[in-house]
Amino acid sequence: MIHDLTIGHFDPTGIPERRRTVLKPLERDVVMRLLEELGGTDAEGHLTLGGAPVRFEDGYLVVPWLGGSVNHVSEEFAIRLQRETGCLIADLAHRCIIEPKELQGLNGASVGARQAAPDPWDRFAS
Repeated sequence: MIHDLTIGHFDPTGIPERRRTVLKPLERDVVMRLLEELGGTDAEGHLTLGGAPVRFEDGYLVVPWLGGSVNHVSEEFAIRLQRETGCLIADLAHRCIIEPKELQGLNGASVGARQAAPDPWDRFAS
């Protein structure tokens, strides 16, 4: 089974009922900057995270998370977006809010205690 992360400024009381009540749209400039930093595009030009498609919905995003393996790029994206905007990260299949400390991101360990996520491109710097 595939699980997605649903990310946005939601009313948290609706998550246990799988309701996505958007209180305000995500900040487009932050979303696009993070997608540029972490994402890619598929053969048709659609935005991806970790090679899997990103879905733009009405004021929020749905990104691939679990399905055979963990999509750590999606986790890193969600962590960074939450830190910068204060949005919620939800697993609607399990009707719960996901805290950033529950995700590993790109470093392979829980990032909840970190102050800032590492830039994945730093490893290529000379």
